[in-house]
Amino acid sequence: MTRPRSIWRTLSCITRSRPHPPIRSVSTASFINEPIEEELLASDRLDRFHPTSPGQVLDNRFKTIVKLGFGAGSTVWLAENLKFKRWVKSSLPRYVSIKIPALDTDASGELVKSRRISNAQASHDGLSFIRLPIDSFELQGPHGTHLCLVYEPMRETLFHFQRRLPDQRLGPPLFKSYMFMILEALDYLHTHCHLIHTDIKDDNILITIENDKLLADFASHHEKCSQPRHVRAVDGRVTYLSQDDFGSLQGGRLLPKLSDFNLSFPGLPGDKGHLSAIQSHRYRAPEVLLGCPWSYSVDIWNLGLLMWNLLEDVSLFDKPANESGEYDAHIHLAQIVSLLGEPPETLVKRERLYGKARLGRTILNLRGEACGTMNEFWGGPFFDDDGKILRRDLVNEGRKLSDTVTVLTCHEKEAFLDFASGMLQWLPENRKTAKELLEHPFLASCYEGWEPEEEMS
Repeated sequence: MTRPRSIWRTLSCITRSRPHPPIRSVSTASFINEPIEEELLASDRLDRFHPTSPGQVLDNRFKTIVKLGFGAGSTVWLAENLKFKRWVKSSLPRYVSIKIPALDTDASGELVKSRRISNAQASHDGLSFIRLPIDSFELQGPHGTHLCLVYEPMRETLFHFQRRLPDQRLGPPLFKSYMFMILEALDYLHTHCHLIHTDIKDDNILITIENDKLLADFASHHEKCSQPRHVRAVDGRVTYLSQDDFGSLQGGRLLPKLSDFNLSFPGLPGDKGHLSAIQSHRYRAPEVLLGCPWSYSVDIWNLGLLMWNLLEDVSLFDKPANESGEYDAHIHLAQIVSLLGEPPETLVKRERLYGKARLGRTILNLRGEACGTMNEFWGGPFFDDDGKILRRDLVNEGRKLSDTVTVLTCHEKEAFLDFASGMLQWLPENRKTAKELLEHPFLASCYEGWEPEEEMS
């Protein structure tokens, strides 16, 4: 049943209903005896990063203002588009964010996938909730050429946005709206782009900036007051200068956008699946940790788990690690059994089958051991001759999934659990698609003029 959507009106009312608390910071300055690098990487890795600083002009058109962030493979800068004029139509906005990859980080794959996403079906609603580069250029550095990606600036990750909300949780109306939009993005990725994201988490969902004035004020502030950075003094000491935050988070149209497609995989034709290690530990799907083939539905499982982080500010499977702090698939499997019950016989047979399926190559597991199957990579086998998990001692049989939902009650809680059950299925083929989940009654408030036929009992 097709329902006219009112998601924009719903979200606008939600985000404007209450101003968010201001960001606080403390101004400090200190001297230290040894140089410190913000990236905290080994010196040989730092040589692979481009030595960017505020005020540089990149590609003869982008003047850097402030570093927005960094990771193990890139830095991200806010820059002014020098070709932007109010009275001339510009293909790029006045302010952009520029991702400058390290030399050992290949951004070409992400650029190719982004073009694929942009061109698949521009009219699909889900494209509005995906963050893609709007330009790219090559930047010559001291040690090589960096392929830079240009984006529209975003406010922050969903993780940091959530930290600013009351109780550090998304209220049910906002939660439903965000789930609706992320599912729209996944529907587009899966059905039209034929891509599997493989790494859906709150750090890979960004929040839009609600108006240009906030961005202009932020840029103006940093043009006058440099961000914290290391300044080598005459006597060899280092001064660490601080910055003031650029103001408060005011309400507005704050939309989530799924980002970071560097780790995405193409969907395979037919019923074929990939055999490789993917996903963050706590979000890893059962078929992946058992060493079985996986496909689009790993994203659905992944999003299903993320819902608890957003709604309850908890992780269903937090730190599935052994005493040494290493990820342990046996512990993770026992945690899943504790909440969802025993896996079906079909999955047990599948694990046994692929426990013998050689990869045709040798790969190293997390402990540096050579493995010939993905089942061996994760520490398999996982089941005994009777189809029961080997580490039965790790199962907590008193825990129920319904016990983990505290912010919803009565019919709304039942609707949510039914919604989640379509995502958290042992067998990947039993999980609902993003398109099917969009039609679930739990998201009924995201549609205009539609009311459920009957309440769930």
